[in-house]
Amino acid sequence: MANTHLTKTITGTVAMTIAALAIAAPQAQAITWNYAWDSFYDGTGSFIRNGQNYNGNGVAANNPAHGVGIYSQYEHFGMAYAEDIESDRVVFAFNSNLALGGWDSSQAKDGNIAWGDLFINLDPTKSFAEVQGTDSLLAIRFDGTNDSGVDTKANNGLKLAGKNQYTGETGVYSGVTAKNSTANNGGWSNYNDYNNYVQGKTIYENGKKLKDANGKDLKGQVELVDGMTVTQAQNYLGTHGSGVIGSYQEKIGDITMFNASALAAMGLDFAGTAGLGSTLGTQTFGFSVSRSLFPENSMDWLAHVMAECANDTIGMLGVLGSVEDYNEEDVPEPAALAGFVAVGLAIAGSKRRKAANR
Repeated sequence: MANTHLTKTITGTVAMTIAALAIAAPQAQAITWNYAWDSFYDGTGSFIRNGQNYNGNGVAANNPAHGVGIYSQYEHFGMAYAEDIESDRVVFAFNSNLALGGWDSSQAKDGNIAWGDLFINLDPTKSFAEVQGTDSLLAIRFDGTNDSGVDTKANNGLKLAGKNQYTGETGVYSGVTAKNSTANNGGWSNYNDYNNYVQGKTIYENGKKLKDANGKDLKGQVELVDGMTVTQAQNYLGTHGSGVIGSYQEKIGDITMFNASALAAMGLDFAGTAGLGSTLGTQTFGFSVSRSLFPENSMDWLAHVMAECANDTIGMLGVLGSVEDYNEEDVPEPAALAGFVAVGLAIAGSKRRKAANR
């Protein structure tokens, strides 16, 4: 089959235009989605997709192999956001093989490996470490089964034998710090081991070895934040595996969860945006938070989230429009992200990911 090209363009100023279009009830609100893509070949995990085990060649089997790619339980594919000032909300959505609520795992202290918390850096001129504990970092706990420090039971990572999975409080938190969640979830202990494992894997699908654009065997490809190189992203993230809230000062809001059908009704379309020939994740879900929880002025931000085991991370740059400008029917322009130089980051002007021959 011919090469399928998954194209994405990241401008140096993250030039995304946010449009909030009000339409009469009871129809769904028309909102503009902004997409980011992860590598489709860097989420390490057992090859179990839709309840079916696969071997290392991507063929149905009795026992699952371990690797990266579309069969891995922890592979992330894409995330998106939309700002809807008219309804005072910002909606985030994810496409992944990792289900909301996670997957059972004997390697996890609580018997479950779930999503970590979504961290939103409101001052992306600074690194993740620099904004922890300040007003510039918010965190959203959307998976109540994770090991977040939001509540004691989750923090202890306990799941009693024969009991239902513990589900704790969710919401938006300010003044947060992050803590490592890999030790209790059988995860990677450092970037080097993770990088080497991923990059050493040859990719198979449906019994066939995939090829890259140069005709060579396709290998795993690490990506952590869309638009950043691996080095840039790991420098920004700092300490490996800091995937959940460690401490917080205040809970400032709640979230509203959406399933795939509800998001599709809002116009979300991961498959259509990724393009023909792209196999995406089995799980699509999202949530909204109040726009009023963020500063009213136009602002750039950088968000990321990882599995508790840090087997995959996905992140993106975005912009929220000015509430005042919206009220004046003016279209906001995103501010330049020049301050990334301060943390040694550079945003690629554009890049093209070339999918493999299938």
